[in-house]
Amino acid sequence: MKRHFYFFRHGQTNENKAGAKYGNRVNAYLTPDGIAQAEKIGQYLSDKNIEIVYSSPLRRAIETAQAATKNMDVQIITDDRLTDAKFGFWYGGNPDTQKQVDENLERIKSYLNDIVAKDTHNNIAIVSHGGVTRALCWCCGLKLGDITHCQCFHFTWDNNKWEYIATFDIETMNNTTPDIIE
Repeated sequence: MKRHFYFFRHGQTNENKAGAKYGNRVNAYLTPDGIAQAEKIGQYLSDKNIEIVYSSPLRRAIETAQAATKNMDVQIITDDRLTDAKFGFWYGGNPDTQKQVDENLERIKSYLNDIVAKDTHNNIAIVSHGGVTRALCWCCGLKLGDITHCQCFHFTWDNNKWEYIATFDIETMNNTTPDIIE
């Protein structure tokens, strides 16, 4: 049976608004705009029959998951493997950046394989961080660049194969073309 996965980044935080990129060092909270963004992604997901939501344990991701699913009867399960990278590995500035990229991709790939193997739900949402969402998409074959707040990537898993379906943008409330790296 075809299973649907919706990966999205948390809403805007107080730290993002100030221009910070911080990995897992800061447990930032959503701004009012961030809550509105999460509610918009909730509108998009409202007819997707989401059965379960997995989230990073960091506050910004949990708050996004809660706001997005406030009108749904779903369980939100946190998993440390969805936590943002220790030093914001996608943003550089560390001599071991490539090693961190490789380790984080392996962590996310392992997580995704566990969900596919152990979770029996057909409609799954995963809320995390820019780097983690990017890694989830990379694991499914979509090489992405920048990801905006609450940008949602829809994939299906069927016959042991990932298929990219669409990218939803909360600013236009439509499907859009993501920033793909060739």
